[in-house]
Amino acid sequence: MLAWITKKIFGSRNARVLKKIQPLVTRINQLYEEYQSLTDEQLQAKTPEFKERLKKGETTDNLLCEAYAVVKDACRRLMGTQVEVTGHILTWDMIPFDVQLIGAIALHQNNIAEMATGEGKTLVAVMPLYLNALTGRNVQLVTVNDYLARRDSEWMGHVLKWLGITVGCIQNSMNSDQRREQYNCDVTYGTNSEFGFDYLRDMGMATRKEELVQRDYYYAIVDEIDSILIDEARTPLIIAGPAKESTHMYDKLKPSVAELYRRQMKLMSDWVQQAKNILDKPDHTEEEEDEAYTLLAKVQLGMPKHKQLMRLMEDASIRKALDKKDLEFHSDNNRGLLQKVKDTMYFAIDEKSHEADLSAMGREFLRPGEKDAFVIPDLPAIFSEIDADDTLDDNQKIEKRRKAQDDFDEKSEVIQNISQLLRAYCLFEIDVHYVVQDNKVIIVDEFTGRPQPGRRFSEGLHQALEAKEDVQIERETQTLASITIQNYFRMYEKLAGMTGTAETEANEFKSIYNLDVVVVPTNRPCLRKDFNDRVYKTQREKYKAIVEEITECSQKGQPVLVGTISVEVSELLSRMLQRQRIVHNVLNAKHHESEAEIVARAGQLGAVTIATNMAGRGTDIKLGPGVKEVGGLHVIGSERHDSRRIDRQLRGRCARQGDPGSSRFYISLEDNLMRLFGSDRISGIMEKLGLQEGEELEHPLLNRTIENAQRRVEQQHFAIRKRTLEYDDVVNKQRATIYELRKQILTTDNPKDLVLDYVYTAICDHVEAAYASRIKREPVDFTDVKAWLIRTFPIGFPPDLFATQYANSEECSKAIMSRIETAFAQKEASEGADAIAFVERYIMLTAIDDLYQDHLYTIDSLRQSVSLRSYGQRDPLVEFKAEAYKVFDGLMEQIKSKICQDVFRFTLQTQIEQQETPRRTENTQEVHQSLDQFGGTGESEISTAPAQASITVRRQTPKVGRNDPCPCGSGKKYKQCCGR
Repeated sequence: MLAWITKKIFGSRNARVLKKIQPLVTRINQLYEEYQSLTDEQLQAKTPEFKERLKKGETTDNLLCEAYAVVKDACRRLMGTQVEVTGHILTWDMIPFDVQLIGAIALHQNNIAEMATGEGKTLVAVMPLYLNALTGRNVQLVTVNDYLARRDSEWMGHVLKWLGITVGCIQNSMNSDQRREQYNCDVTYGTNSEFGFDYLRDMGMATRKEELVQRDYYYAIVDEIDSILIDEARTPLIIAGPAKESTHMYDKLKPSVAELYRRQMKLMSDWVQQAKNILDKPDHTEEEEDEAYTLLAKVQLGMPKHKQLMRLMEDASIRKALDKKDLEFHSDNNRGLLQKVKDTMYFAIDEKSHEADLSAMGREFLRPGEKDAFVIPDLPAIFSEIDADDTLDDNQKIEKRRKAQDDFDEKSEVIQNISQLLRAYCLFEIDVHYVVQDNKVIIVDEFTGRPQPGRRFSEGLHQALEAKEDVQIERETQTLASITIQNYFRMYEKLAGMTGTAETEANEFKSIYNLDVVVVPTNRPCLRKDFNDRVYKTQREKYKAIVEEITECSQKGQPVLVGTISVEVSELLSRMLQRQRIVHNVLNAKHHESEAEIVARAGQLGAVTIATNMAGRGTDIKLGPGVKEVGGLHVIGSERHDSRRIDRQLRGRCARQGDPGSSRFYISLEDNLMRLFGSDRISGIMEKLGLQEGEELEHPLLNRTIENAQRRVEQQHFAIRKRTLEYDDVVNKQRATIYELRKQILTTDNPKDLVLDYVYTAICDHVEAAYASRIKREPVDFTDVKAWLIRTFPIGFPPDLFATQYANSEECSKAIMSRIETAFAQKEASEGADAIAFVERYIMLTAIDDLYQDHLYTIDSLRQSVSLRSYGQRDPLVEFKAEAYKVFDGLMEQIKSKICQDVFRFTLQTQIEQQETPRRTENTQEVHQSLDQFGGTGESEISTAPAQASITVRRQTPKVGRNDPCPCGSGKKYKQCCGR
């Protein structure tokens, strides 16, 4: 109430922002009138003038009105000119409206401009891009796919190039030289994945300065910012390479898990039939009825989407009884009941957490007679027992530890493989979560309905799906470089964004990216009619009602756009329309090639288009002749999405620029959102009203109830994104440290100084440790220091070096360093200073890259292991921070040690040819993970990444076998010590 009163008195924050922007719009229009008297050459000369003024100390804020007026007048002068855009000749016909000027000002002021579909966001971005490009730094516009990046760079580049601004565009197929050329332009268009992967390649994989392609991270405008910074931010960008070992057993375990699934299905069918027989008896007792509902509740736990169960749950009384049983199973007053129920079936499914839990009966079926088959050994306890066993010698202890480790690895692999196979069979449906094309499992993007060739679900799930569908099982991958989208875009000095739907996520944008949302009014009043949702008991009734409405619209010539969540639903509606002989287009993951063309035609008279979710986003739907007279485009949503933004995007496809239009959503209690989060209250209302077959509920209060269910899912997704960011923040400083080291190595003109700095730091560490451990008034014991020097540097140290009594550790360190510098200078003279500089870089980069990749693997494993500590009442994030710090501290020590060991252990056989390193190889993949609608993880292999530069090295010491004792004297095997 207080907030409402405050808003009435002072106005909303958005209204105050728009009021502040209005004088700037007025000034831009005044300058626009003045500039019309200039010649083309005089207007174009404004660009170098602005650049010169910026160099003399003026700011982009000072130039805003003048620069925007120049862009607006350039648009006027280009009216009627033609430009080739993605192979089509288009005629320029746009001059910015005042509301577009408002949006452009908001973008320059580091805000998110929320503008309705069809309001010209693409043109809005041109003004702040031009203004900020005047600084001479690289300005970027980020889009959702390569096609839009290319289209917008050619279409909007028409204006920017006329004004003397160079425009580039990053495409997935480009090599390093082409990418560098595009980044050297004033303005660069591209996708978030391409920008992110270029960063990872530059900072994490480049081996020479010439391979770097990006310039800096100054100003970026993110188009469809909610899609990129919200939807795609739940999982990180990853460059992955093949795992050193592939130990999966999906092909071996698949037959037994498939049989387990078939047995569970048969058991569920039997229980449903038993329950149905009881309920069909006219004289059944209360005890029998309770037994029937118990059986159905068990089916709901073991196979929630069982078709016979779904049919029975169309009855509101059965649905209500099952809800009560579910509460009974999970009640704290009935502890142990849930476990007893689960033990009567092979496995239980939790749709909300997207997990399948194997029961005792299921474990016995898969591993008969092996009670400990699913018990992971406690390695620390086992190792402790082995170490305490005095009857074993050192070799026997090593052998027993190896066997224990092998047993642990094998059991862990089996359990993980079975878990993922269960998820593949129980929770992932073909033509909903994925499709099979060209003998490959291809993920379907839940937000766009587009297929994602090469994308792979993480943690072995994709391999489980490949086993399930009997296609070739690809090899596992290992992380080589990684960053979250949040942390990538937070590197920019200035960030802004555009979308039609950001207000619902305003809090997240503010808390994570420090971005405010400015809602820009439409140029013309929106005439769209948003009808109340229609709620049905069953999906069958809902789809029938949708087809009836499509038929009604089609008969009067009104175009219809139907949005669906899955490929399966789009094809089901298509078959129903075919039976009604209604001509229509289907756009889903199987027909995405002509996406833009199909969506663009959706506004023609009588057109019926079925699109999976927001396929074709970014493509304008213009109404054809005669469409306004029949009510404009009518949008039908076949189901509410878990995010309100996606629903708003669908609605926003109609009624652009003051055109008429309408929208309506159809919902059933069998929809995932309603089943999992929102059906209780609505099913109760339906029961009280006694709704019959085919009757629907329709009321504004129902819309509010559904939105509340969506809010609960959005909160879950926000929690996932926030948790992802919290974990990544822990390693973000580590990544920044490593990448800064690599950049320093790549860009320095004198790598020798860096190498010697590493050596000196390592010497100081060991000498200081010796001084710290000495007994008072006793000479310093240099035994450990001498042993380390002999192991690390294959050069002679004079006996009197340690006989001298040094005043402090620093003086001693300098004396040792002086001897090493002398030896290094001799080696440099014999090898040649020019050639050795490349090798110095190679030594440092190899040490960092090899060890950092192992570090990432350790961090991945650490994150998975700390999650279990929540059972011990410990916060996994706090545990992860502490452990990650220790691991990174060890990494830096290992890097220094490896550089010291390698610095004298090379000699050039032939002169090194410094050729361009291939940017991409077949061995590494760019990965962007994804999450399905209710939380399942996935990762996307986009393309390949660069290999390291190769160099010929001759060893001066004998080769050490991996299982030989380590030459450092630790007593461990070489592979477990210095050979890691």
